[in-house]
Amino acid sequence: MTLDIENWLDKVVRRLRDVWCNRLLFVGLQGSYNRGEATAESDIDLVVILDKLDFVDLKIYREIIEAMPYKEKVCGFISGKEEIQKWSGADLFQFYYDTRYLFGKLDDIIQPPSKNDIKMSVKISAENLYHSAVHSFMHSDNRAEDLRNLYKMTFFILQAKYFVEKNTYIPTKRELLKYLQEPDREILDICINRKEIVIENNNLLENLYQKLIAWSAENI
Repeated sequence: MTLDIENWLDKVVRRLRDVWCNRLLFVGLQGSYNRGEATAESDIDLVVILDKLDFVDLKIYREIIEAMPYKEKVCGFISGKEEIQKWSGADLFQFYYDTRYLFGKLDDIIQPPSKNDIKMSVKISAENLYHSAVHSFMHSDNRAEDLRNLYKMTFFILQAKYFVEKNTYIPTKRELLKYLQEPDREILDICINRKEIVIENNNLLENLYQKLIAWSAENI
């Protein structure tokens, strides 16, 4: 059976509205299904915001998801209104711009992140990537898999970086690639083709670590 994502989303939104009624403020879709880049392995990244979230609501939400087909693919984010309104602006760039509205509007709940917030997002994400890449190179027993995951993170940094420079949100990797200059273009190209990274080629792995660590350091 093939996942019909639009039909699936319609069903889950109806179920959420039936259960929480006026308490449900927002439902959205993020990630690869939102960008049109989903594969058979992709998660369904749902965003759910309630007027207030307590532990009972989490249990109810888990039951809703457990009753849905493809429950194993569902991840994402659920929050109360107050929590998301207190969230750091530097952590809201992807959340705000990479969310497709299914019910409600984010603009009725939060303000878009400022330019300074997005600059800080680039810096913090680059710091985390630098730390993770160095730690992986030094200590990991699965460097090829680590590199695939680490290079995946570069896309989100480059999205934010381009937005700061051009005030334009580019939703997909291949579209963003057209506008980048080196070395950003090379980094994103590796990200796009990261599944080709294999453990058997140690020289390639070291070269990819070197590029990634140098690039993330430059963006801190």
